[in-house]
Amino acid sequence: MARRSWKTRQKNGPGLLFILIALVVVAAAGAKYLGLYAPEQPTLSPQRLVQDTAARVSTEEQQSLGSQEPVTVLVFHSHTSENYSSKPSHDKGGKGEILQVGAEFCQAISEKGIKAIHLKGTYDTPEYSEAFRKAGEDVGKALAENPNIKAIIDIHRDGLPKNKDKDYTTAIIAGQRVAKILFVVGDVANPNRNSNMAFTEAAKARLEAMYAGVSRGVRVQHRNVNGSLHSNVLVAYLGDYHGNSLVEAKASARILADVVAAVLLEQAQEGMLVLPTTTP
Repeated sequence: MARRSWKTRQKNGPGLLFILIALVVVAAAGAKYLGLYAPEQPTLSPQRLVQDTAARVSTEEQQSLGSQEPVTVLVFHSHTSENYSSKPSHDKGGKGEILQVGAEFCQAISEKGIKAIHLKGTYDTPEYSEAFRKAGEDVGKALAENPNIKAIIDIHRDGLPKNKDKDYTTAIIAGQRVAKILFVVGDVANPNRNSNMAFTEAAKARLEAMYAGVSRGVRVQHRNVNGSLHSNVLVAYLGDYHGNSLVEAKASARILADVVAAVLLEQAQEGMLVLPTTTP
């Protein structure tokens, strides 16, 4: 009887061992999938970590801006005939290089998840003095068709005397020459002067914080520059005819896009985004 019992245990032994091994394998696999087992994680370089963080922040900003409705800006040029040197100061057909600067701005801000509507009408020819009035009519129509527009941006270039210092309107950012930016607020026929100024000052502050040396400040001009059309009006002069090239102005346009996007993001977070306050 003792020998038969030993043989029985010898016969059953391998089966029990197999069952025990299988249970161990199943338990290990279960622990892995239940999160009890942590595999070794690859180490990111500091450069890669910064890149990944920047990409994540950019995505979060876009989600914040677009969580309810697309954030849209309207871009135009009251003085559409403006060129940069070495071309003639104004294009006879009214389609100056300033339109390319506006297109660069629209491309840059669209990369940040903000929709840009670019008006390309001719407003300052043949009568230069009618430019702001004619531009305002087109802007008013665009606002009526797109009531979710959160800001209107009028992009110009300056026309300073030729004897200005060559770097008066130029800054160096990351080794690249860029056109400096001057902001203008009009105080004629403008019930939105205070809100225009607040938006402009916010843009100037952001510009100085993000790109030191690029701002030429804010100037109040005694004329109507269509500030009445929206609370968030930004009139920006990117560089100067004698002092800057088209390449430098385009680089400045991308900087301005960074600044406007940052201001609109801040307004979105604070629930301050506004619609047009008056109908032209």
